Amino acid sequence: MLSPLSFTGMKNIGYARVLIDDNIKSTRVCMNMELTDDKCGKDLAKYKKVIAANPMLKNEINDNFVNLEFQTLKIGNGISGLNIKMNGESILDKPNKMSLLNYMKALVNRVVNMKKQDFKIDEDYNIMKEAQEGLIYKEDIVDYLDGSAGKVDFLEDSGLIEKFDLYLNDENIYKSERDIEKVLQAADDIVGVLHEPDYVHKGSIYMEALLKGYSNFPTSS
Repeated sequence: MLSPLSFTGMKNIGYARVLIDDNIKSTRVCMNMELTDDKCGKDLAKYKKVIAANPMLKNEINDNFVNLEFQTLKIGNGISGLNIKMNGESILDKPNKMSLLNYMKALVNRVVNMKKQDFKIDEDYNIMKEAQEGLIYKEDIVDYLDGSAGKVDFLEDSGLIEKFDLYLNDENIYKSERDIEKVLQAADDIVGVLHEPDYVHKGSIYMEALLKGYSNFPTSS
């Protein structure tokens, strides 16, 4: 009989899908989470073993973070996988890529099967630098809010990207301290949305589909 899955070994899970090239329809689908050990499981200890065997995959934002990324290209009505990364490093050129892929698939599958009450977010996590730079690995999320590096997908037609660009990058626009405060608060709020359980859960289903479509390797726990 299978042991019940422990969902408490994950916290501060975030998800983002960003559009990085309008012309070729290229995207980055990212998930970041913090792993912990608890009485039900040793998620962090298992992760440390993965990193010990693959030191190039160490997360430079936080040793307890694991960042998963799937780069895609839209071709016609379909999606083609370009690359799969863990902590910013492609796993496709690693000799043990199948075991790494299975590990990533298992993590995403866990998130897919989590209930809303199982999601744990530290208080004020959305305003922390680790949240702002950990989700799109080692990049400032603001660069995807103002369009500098790409666009968070759900902001594309909202008009907010243009407003962020105006207030953050146009030196000819006068901005009071109150204006800047409101812009930064809006950025923090969007980071909060990217860590909302409902949003993350929906994103995990999409990421799981991408991973399944990439290979037929079985998911190992």
